Amino acid sequence: MVINIAQYTVKDSIEKLHRWVINQQYSGWDIYDGLNSPLTKNIKTNFLKVLVLQGNKYSPINIRPIIGIEKGIDLKGMAIFAQAYASLYKVTGEQKYCNEMGKAIHFIKEKSLKNEQMYDCWASHYYPYTGIQGGALSTDTPDIIGTSQAIIALIESYKITKNTIEKEIASSAIKYLINKMYIDDTEFPFFKYIGSNGNPNHITLNASAQAMEAISTFLSLKNDSCLQSICEKISHTLLKTQRDDGSWVYSIYHNGNTKRIQLDFHQGYIIDGLLTYLPYSNDRGNIQDCIEKASHYYQNVQFRHNGSSYYRYPMPYPIDIHNQAQGIITFSKLSSLDSKHIDFANKIAMWTIKNMQNSSGHFYYQKWPIITNKIPHMRWGQAWMMLALATIFEKNNGESL
Repeated sequence: MVINIAQYTVKDSIEKLHRWVINQQYSGWDIYDGLNSPLTKNIKTNFLKVLVLQGNKYSPINIRPIIGIEKGIDLKGMAIFAQAYASLYKVTGEQKYCNEMGKAIHFIKEKSLKNEQMYDCWASHYYPYTGIQGGALSTDTPDIIGTSQAIIALIESYKITKNTIEKEIASSAIKYLINKMYIDDTEFPFFKYIGSNGNPNHITLNASAQAMEAISTFLSLKNDSCLQSICEKISHTLLKTQRDDGSWVYSIYHNGNTKRIQLDFHQGYIIDGLLTYLPYSNDRGNIQDCIEKASHYYQNVQFRHNGSSYYRYPMPYPIDIHNQAQGIITFSKLSSLDSKHIDFANKIAMWTIKNMQNSSGHFYYQKWPIITNKIPHMRWGQAWMMLALATIFEKNNGESL
């Protein structure tokens, strides 16, 4: 008998992380929860808000208990956990994963903003957030990322449970994306990041890719020429905005000029979106060429040969758990096009488990050459690593000891 040590390690890692998450009841801190303190809630100026958020985000010392930031349960985190448990249940058939998936889906249903927005949709987080460039999110502001991840979770759950309510909620949320967030721009069709007051002159490329991934996941249930046409337009936006080296900038203006460059896990988001849409496209050859070019850049520029990632290329450190998780997810999915990619996914997974997983099961936030930020952020680290490990486990057909 040949023992697959790597796959055994992944299953063991999943079990340790699962036990830790269940013990915490999905409640935890987040890297962006700095404004969730009684001491910071009355800050008015954006500059000070950003200063508090960034200081809290990068501090290796967890000051949250000191300033009264309480743990919370994150909508996007629960959507990611639901997707992970769906994958694990499909591979193992273990009822505990189906049960936890059901709990996460119940949470998603309860957090829908349908009563306020007419359609099912979601705000990503349980805390307010202000971005460096002035964008703001609140607990009652629907956004593209939370809504897209919830759609994917609902559809993956429906495929297992056949609960038509889940399919209906997902369908309602798809309508929200199309009717409230889609901009059919002549040159660059895209999805707004925020539905209510999203900037029509500002295109966040990875957000449009995530919406395309959610819609493409829905297309696996129902063939819809209108939805397919919109995804085709989004894919062409991504084809046109890919740079010569295979990468994408973070965001552009509607005229195509670069607004912000940030080379990190968002590259993986875009590849995942294109991969999910690929079977439904009328332009598969060009999309596949685009994916292959992007994957070459993602592996050879944004990761080291040992499986550790750059932070935001060319910044080498810190090694961030979300970058590690997304690499595992994307290269696992890329194995559907070329089996060689699963080897690199395994390499990332093994490095991450060895260097960033605590013996109790949770994953550390960031690793520097000398120090490690060991704060166990629930969504940023634990949810994404659960999905990453579940994805590679499924792609390897659940082989273990």
